[in-house]
Amino acid sequence: MRERVSLVFLAVSLLLSLLAACKKGSPTDPESPALVFKGSISSASQKLSNVSVYLSWDDSKSTLTNANGVFQFSGFSGSQFIITPSLAGHAFSPSNYTLANQARNDLNFTAQPASFGSVVEEIAADFSAKDQWGSNVTLYAHFGKVILIDFSADWCGPCRDEASHAESLYQQYKDRGFQLITLLISGSPRAWADDYGLTFPVLNDSSERLFSIYEEGYVPLNIVLDRNMTIRYKQSGYYESVITNTIKKYL
Repeated sequence: MRERVSLVFLAVSLLLSLLAACKKGSPTDPESPALVFKGSISSASQKLSNVSVYLSWDDSKSTLTNANGVFQFSGFSGSQFIITPSLAGHAFSPSNYTLANQARNDLNFTAQPASFGSVVEEIAADFSAKDQWGSNVTLYAHFGKVILIDFSADWCGPCRDEASHAESLYQQYKDRGFQLITLLISGSPRAWADDYGLTFPVLNDSSERLFSIYEEGYVPLNIVLDRNMTIRYKQSGYYESVITNTIKKYL
C-alpha cells in the first residue's frame, strides 16, 4: 500500500514539473517577440542624425535618430500609437504615422524646409506677443511640446468657462510636455490671469493681429499643435473633451 502511494506521489510530482516547464516556455514554444517600431529620416538622400522622434497616444516615449538617421522604439504598451518627428523649420512626409500593435520597420520620413499656414495639417509660423508680466513670448520658445493656443476675449462667456478649467488642464499635463497659451483679443492679460489663477502665458492680441491669421469667425478659438508645430485641431467653440483627447493623442 505504501509503495502504491509513493508511486502516485511521484507521478503527480512529475506531472506538475512538466506543467511548470510548459508555462516557462521551451525551445519549441518561444515567448512572443517584443513589439518594435523602426524607421529612418532623410533629406535629399542624406540621412539626418539627432532628429527628435516621439511616440504618443497609448504610451509616451521619445528618441533621437542615430548617425545613420535611424530611430527605434521598443518596450512600450498599448494598442494605438502615433510616431511624429520634430525638427524646427522642417516639414516631414508623411507628417506622422498612426499605428496599431503590430511591429513595423518601414517607418521612413523625408524632411524638407517647412512652409507655414493656419489650417489643419499645416505648420504654424512663429509669433511673439507680450504676456501678463510684460515679457515678450514667442511660440517657438515652446517648440517640441504639444501646444494648445486659445484665443479668448473678456466679454465672451464660453471663453470664461474655458479659462476656469484651463489651469487644471495645464497642471495635469505640463510635466508630459504640454504647453497652454491664451491670446486675449479683448481685456487685460494681467487681470485675466489673476481672475483665473493662470500660471501659463496670457498674451495681448488686442490689435487682433494674430487672431486675423487664424480667424474662424468667433472666440473661443482653440488650436492644438503637435510636437513639430503641425496644426492637428482647430475649432471655434469650447469642446473640452475633444480638445483634451486631441492633446492626449499627441503627448
